Amino acid sequence: MAKKKKSAKSSEVEQELKLQLSHRDLEKVFAVLRKKAVGKKVEHKYLPRAYFDTRDLLLYRNSVSVRVQYKPGKEGKIGGYEQTVKFDLPPEKGVVAGAFFRKECKDMVSSHIPLLAKISDAEGRAVAKRFRAKRLFHIFTAAIERRSFNLKVGRGKKAGVVEVAFDVGEIFLDAQGRRQAFSEIEIEMVKGHPDAIHTAELMVRGLARSAALQPLSKAQQGSRLYRAATRRSKTHR
Repeated sequence: MAKKKKSAKSSEVEQELKLQLSHRDLEKVFAVLRKKAVGKKVEHKYLPRAYFDTRDLLLYRNSVSVRVQYKPGKEGKIGGYEQTVKFDLPPEKGVVAGAFFRKECKDMVSSHIPLLAKISDAEGRAVAKRFRAKRLFHIFTAAIERRSFNLKVGRGKKAGVVEVAFDVGEIFLDAQGRRQAFSEIEIEMVKGHPDAIHTAELMVRGLARSAALQPLSKAQQGSRLYRAATRRSKTHR
């Protein structure tokens, strides 16, 4: 697969690879690669995302994630809440080893509470159908400071454009008060040959000794933190 494929206005297929590294190394990589950014444009966003699941993490156990975040309005208009549902897809030819290959379905909902019935993408509705009768709870929040830009890498037929996102922040459990910091770089395919992801990965690893593959999404990291906290709470009762 060479690039993102849009199957509906509110959904897309994404292929991305995540690397975890020290905050110091992240800043070093950012300083070097931003000079190579396409158009030199860097986007900076604060992304407070609330993740939902059943108490026994049924969504997590089925490789599905549901989050809701507030989207600020533009030009004086009131913003709203965006629901994002992600789920794994079967591997395809051209998917880079170690990369996530998922579908992302985004829809606006009326409040900070998810509503699976609002999923507009047909494939997303089919995946979520078995969970629609389940009660979802706010499991954790991921507070992300993200800087990102596009990078053109590779040569000839293997050239491509990737989005490189520099994420720092923390995952926290409101009820238990537990927190887990993270410092990650996400490399996502935009267009061109999928090997561009691997080329960008090698660039990062060449600059950062601490860089290592992050096999868990933030949804998975938060779910595991919640599961560990829940088990510990039951043990100490």
